[in-house]
Amino acid sequence: MQSMTAFAAHTVEHHLGKLTCEIRSVNQRFLDLTIKCPDFLRSAESHFRKRFNQLLSRGKVTVFIKFFPHDNTSLTQLGVNKALLKQLLGHAQAMADEFDLQQNMGTSQFMNWPEVITQQPTDASELHQAAIQLVNESIAQLLDSRSREGAAMLAVLQDKAQVIADLTQEIRSHAPVINQTLEQKFRDKLAEIDIEVNPERFEQELALQLQKIDITEELDRLDAHVAELNRILDLNEPVGRRLDFLVQELNRESNTIGSKSASIKTTNASIDLKVAIEQMREQIQNIE
Repeated sequence: MQSMTAFAAHTVEHHLGKLTCEIRSVNQRFLDLTIKCPDFLRSAESHFRKRFNQLLSRGKVTVFIKFFPHDNTSLTQLGVNKALLKQLLGHAQAMADEFDLQQNMGTSQFMNWPEVITQQPTDASELHQAAIQLVNESIAQLLDSRSREGAAMLAVLQDKAQVIADLTQEIRSHAPVINQTLEQKFRDKLAEIDIEVNPERFEQELALQLQKIDITEELDRLDAHVAELNRILDLNEPVGRRLDFLVQELNRESNTIGSKSASIKTTNASIDLKVAIEQMREQIQNIE
């Protein structure tokens, strides 16, 4: 089990400079990947994305890759567009001769002319390889962090699953007493108003009332859901979506039990049940 909330940071020293990578991951329904890196690493971005898609299935993941060059490092080679410069000089000289002007354009003015100074990127293949290694190590660190967090969340979910199972059993143990209490209330009420009733009719009405408050099916479904929950928690794969659906079913059954409650004990137990399910739901929101 892995959490979707994690952070990783790693640094690689290179003879051209320092590369750093930070990865931040938070919960998200699907995998939402954003990579921010220097322009010279754009060609390697597809490799980074492929690697993340192989290892992660859910989460909003933001990757920051930065490069800090050494003082003597330049990733750009400057050149001079000599053909354009010759044209500019020729036209400047022609204008000075034709209009009897003094030519006063300096070197810096020619350099500021668009496209006179050209820029070519240097070979950054070495940095590409260093960046790929950096990202791979950062992803490994991120996965380790997600796994540690996931292990802690697994322990919490297992504990809450046991709480739900215990509360289900407690509510089930109250059912016979509740039925007996309801029958006695009916009999006491009839005795209080001092009227004669048809025994068969009384049994039918009692059966109808007991059916309205019967929660046997809900308790059986809770047991089944808890068993499925424990099975899913043992799987070695992303289970966040399954757990999210299952906790909705648990919540539905607990709501029905609460609405059918016919005693204070059942009501209190159903409230504890909903609290445990809600605590479980909050944990599941961060599970991959």
